[in-house]
Amino acid sequence: MYDLAVPNAKPGTCEKCRGSGLYQWGAMINGKMEHQGTCFSCRGTGRQDRSDMGRNRTYNRYKIARIMSYDH
Repeated sequence: MYDLAVPNAKPGTCEKCRGSGLYQWGAMINGKMEHQGTCFSCRGTGRQDRSDMGRNRTYNRYKIARIMSYDH
């Protein structure tokens, strides 16, 4: 699984975690997500500033370059 960061278009509520500070994935079981952890796109704050947005773009460029360089 390749999980890329989600940089906001402008500072404000984190688009990846919708402001909760928690990234959730997997199946919803009895109204609760199967997995959750700290949202790294906003560092768990629920908001992204310009610094977070730049970090996320840089991380995505690095991650995509690494994926593309894999020798299949």
